[in-house]
Amino acid sequence: MFRIRRNDTDILVISNKYVGELKALPSTRLNATQALVQNFKGAFTTINILLESDLHARVLRTRLLPNVGTFMGIMKEELDFATDVEIRSTEEYTPVAIYDVLLRTVARISARVFVGSTLCRNEAWLHASVKYTEDVFMTLTILRMTPSFLHPIVIWVLPSSYRVHDSLRVAKELITPLVNERRQAQATGNPDYKKPNDMLQWLMDAAVGDEARPDKLAHRMLLLSLAGIHTTTNAATHTLYDLCAHPEFFAPLREEMEEVLNTDEGWDKGSLTKLRKLDSFMMESQRFNPPALLSFNRVAKESLTLSDGVNIPKNTQLAVASVPILMDPAVVPNPEEFDPFRSYRKRLDPAEATRHQFATTDKDHLHFGHGAWACPGRFFATYEIKMMLSQLLLNYDFKYPEGVERPRNFTIDENVLVDPATKLLMKRRTKVQEQVPVAES
Repeated sequence: MFRIRRNDTDILVISNKYVGELKALPSTRLNATQALVQNFKGAFTTINILLESDLHARVLRTRLLPNVGTFMGIMKEELDFATDVEIRSTEEYTPVAIYDVLLRTVARISARVFVGSTLCRNEAWLHASVKYTEDVFMTLTILRMTPSFLHPIVIWVLPSSYRVHDSLRVAKELITPLVNERRQAQATGNPDYKKPNDMLQWLMDAAVGDEARPDKLAHRMLLLSLAGIHTTTNAATHTLYDLCAHPEFFAPLREEMEEVLNTDEGWDKGSLTKLRKLDSFMMESQRFNPPALLSFNRVAKESLTLSDGVNIPKNTQLAVASVPILMDPAVVPNPEEFDPFRSYRKRLDPAEATRHQFATTDKDHLHFGHGAWACPGRFFATYEIKMMLSQLLLNYDFKYPEGVERPRNFTIDENVLVDPATKLLMKRRTKVQEQVPVAES
């Protein structure tokens, strides 16, 4: 147990041995949302709306999670559209900033599920949903570099802060009339009217009191984009970077994709779940390229005494150093070795078949959190990544330009960022493929 001192706050880093007892505590005693808002400087980045209610979390857990399978068709449809729009098809290797391609693709697929067909291809919405996150992160990064007492002054001279509010304004201008239109259509009592099946409608249906205000709903829709678009893009980009660094794994992954996806089931939840080698590769890529160095972020709302007598004072912000856990030989054998199929091999044991997955959380795998406040959108993100990577790998070849190696990651405080500027060489696949060594399963 040790303490990290940031300019804006201190963070108590605890052992993961306490996760089991802490994950069961109610939010009135140990609060994940409070930690998120503090980390994102919520009062200055518009994130503090999350403290008003848990509407988004309720809807993600009760509507998106159990219904994610019903969206596979429209997600694939939007993926096909994004592929046609965002990728310039070529028969020769062409340098492509793959991060930008994936970012726009994730934004489009997410928008189709979040705001429906009316707005998902609206450029103003796509721009706002992407830039909002980037400007929030830029703002909080700069604020963290300055003493807290200066934040009320510094915020007024940050261009990124003004852009955050501009994206919020655009979102409200687009979402508010859509909400009003849907409510008017429902109020007519027309038996032929069918409510849209998307995140916005779910939020409308679940909202009570002040939550139901159109401007509040628009704000929450942007926050959902903040939570999902860039993190999903980073994970997919890391996976492609690692694949190009280990090209012997292209063949077995493509073989699995062709075997699983070219069936009567097609691109549905069941078939994507069967992509076990891809899931294992994604998991290993995340082990080396986590979204953050710290996870299981919480704020103690009261003084807590742990089972071994350790006391955590009220208002303490705490976290677990999740990266070293998965680099511990006691947890992961030969942890320095990049072994993309290590999870796949574990799942060959019938007793382990449902464990060791990309979206799995436990006291050792904390990148998505753990417990009641584990990321509720992680399964949606997993299917989204698998869809995109399958589409790309089945239709395109990738490699690094001559002399280029796998780029190093960037870190800003605890956040781990992919290098967005690295370009991969990309070309449309033909029937005669380049021969590369095939990795053993």
